[in-house]
Amino acid sequence: MRTLLITVGTSLLANARKEFKKQELNDQEIAHYLRHSSPEQASAETNSLSRLLQEGDKLIFLHSQTEEGQFCAEALRRYYNSEGYQAESLEIQDLTYAERRFKMRGLRSLVATLTELIRRERKQNREVLINATGGFKAEIAYATLVGLLFDVPVYYIHEAFRDIIEMPPTPIGWDYSLLAEYEEFFEWIHADYRDTREVENRLRGLPRTQEIHLLLTEEEGYTFLSPTGEAFYEAYQNRLEQAQGTPVWLSDSAWRTYEQAEPAVKALFDRTLAKLRLQELRRSGSDQVHNCDCFVFPKGHRDERLFYFEDEQGGIRVCELTRHSDQSYERAIQRGVRRSNYQNWRRFEVENRV
Repeated sequence: MRTLLITVGTSLLANARKEFKKQELNDQEIAHYLRHSSPEQASAETNSLSRLLQEGDKLIFLHSQTEEGQFCAEALRRYYNSEGYQAESLEIQDLTYAERRFKMRGLRSLVATLTELIRRERKQNREVLINATGGFKAEIAYATLVGLLFDVPVYYIHEAFRDIIEMPPTPIGWDYSLLAEYEEFFEWIHADYRDTREVENRLRGLPRTQEIHLLLTEEEGYTFLSPTGEAFYEAYQNRLEQAQGTPVWLSDSAWRTYEQAEPAVKALFDRTLAKLRLQELRRSGSDQVHNCDCFVFPKGHRDERLFYFEDEQGGIRVCELTRHSDQSYERAIQRGVRRSNYQNWRRFEVENRV
């Protein structure tokens, strides 16, 4: 089963106005136009859908926060419902004709809506496609970015050739190390618009401030994730969710450290164990140290250090949970952390996380 996420513009209304030779149209007139026009001529959305639709498809029409956008999306929803398809329409907040609001908030809202729908529909075991033919041109760019990050194909009609163009999922290993390293900051700024002065205070002195700023935008004294930042943050969260099935095992020593830790330290280890499950983060964020045959994760300016190795079944075996602040990391290196010294293992379940 498939779900098509369709950005909606106003070509349906523009074409129908030409047909009826008047500006104001009602629901009955637009329905008549859709029934008696070819899909190729009726609108950008029907044109592209005529080449994409399969029996059993579910359609979600995403429209701007404008009367014309809502009118077109609702007309398309009713038409495809009458054709036997499950269809719904959904408004994208702040996607308006106001240029600044559109640029700063509307596109971010579009990205957030697309990522939420992709995750929701996939949980229902549905294949997801994005049809970005209708709507503002900038929507194609951000829909394509979301498609690449979430492995979703994106389709649109090429204006010159009038043929459907597919941007297929691309097997790219995205670098999420920045979001992983500053996960707490990105969670904080994702939750709400933040005073720019407070944001700058938090960022002051951090080693990768310039990179972080590439994912932020500022408006009227407030700073928040840009549309690109929103896309990468949601993709990172999605990857963490996907990686939860990777089994993590704690040695007796690691489990004792975890159980005896204060709640704040437990929460620190919880975050790091979640990141450890993500293969791309393990590959980019691990080091080897002398006197040990395990890897150490994460590297960089972090307090926590996990000694681990990967087993033959694809699981992760954590030998020691250590920190710089209590010198347990230095003591572990001094005595040596070797795989052969750890025999008893206990699986660390997601439910253990606080």
